[in-house]
Amino acid sequence: MIFLAVDVGGTHARLLLGEPCATGWRRVRQQSFLAHEYPGLQALLELFLAAGERPAAACIAVAGPVQGSRVSMTNLPWRLDASLIGQQFGIPTVRLLNDFAAQTYALEALPASDLCTLQQGQPEPEGVRALLGAGSGLGMAMQVRCGGHWQALASQGGLADFAPLDAQQLALCQALQSAYGRASQELLLSGPGLERIYGFLCGAGVQLREAAPNARAISRAAERGEPLAAAALALFARIYGACAGNLALLSLARGGVYLSGGIAPKILGFLQSPAVVEAFVNKPPLRELLESIPLHVVLNEQLGLFGAATLAAQLCRPSAAARGTE
Repeated sequence: MIFLAVDVGGTHARLLLGEPCATGWRRVRQQSFLAHEYPGLQALLELFLAAGERPAAACIAVAGPVQGSRVSMTNLPWRLDASLIGQQFGIPTVRLLNDFAAQTYALEALPASDLCTLQQGQPEPEGVRALLGAGSGLGMAMQVRCGGHWQALASQGGLADFAPLDAQQLALCQALQSAYGRASQELLLSGPGLERIYGFLCGAGVQLREAAPNARAISRAAERGEPLAAAALALFARIYGACAGNLALLSLARGGVYLSGGIAPKILGFLQSPAVVEAFVNKPPLRELLESIPLHVVLNEQLGLFGAATLAAQLCRPSAAARGTE
């Protein structure tokens, strides 16, 4: 019995065929695509399943708010319908879920080597876990213990309002409000967000410009020690830490807060700055509470795919399928 796991973000689409096993699941075949080069998920599935495989179940993690069995993606012009996908590819059980909700299902089996701990804290084994990650956008999700199983709670908190912490960030917030009508966290904590921060610091404004350096170029310049690029990464990291602290308060994430996504592992040196942890905990009168909450960076960028595979393997087992997405 094989299953299909899919993770589609704003940039990459990762697909995996696997089999349930005693330890959870094992990989049969995996492939990655640039999502924007394809008109929709069906085109990718036709390529990936060209050998005629017919999975017993599929779990598809997508960037966007899932409503029932349908979703319109946030950063791609794709609309997905689980029923239509099941009919077209002969898959009896197809489950759609938010990509960050999918990531939470991989946390339980995540090895220590896939984590960089910024703050040890005093974790509670069955405490709420919160996860956020900057990439093409800013995703969030939580995981709670329910009836002896872990339950993912999807979120669109990345689009919540940005809360400036000092005069510099207040000026940045005002620039965003002027340019975009409001200042959301995602406007800053994402690849395009880093470009906005860099533009703000160099006096060019927060509107994205084709001729301006992109996020990758800014990161490389920061690695070379270029002052303006390094300042942009440092400010990005502090805002990231403060945002993580806000999520910790909202969710009371005594099981830990996890920074995932494609950007965090690439800017690890900046995230390890004491200023980032200070931004995370400096929220009086609850500083002591936040100092007790672990803060980790997830180094494995395939967390969403592995979480989708974990859930898909469960769906292949009748008892798990009957319980739902625990």
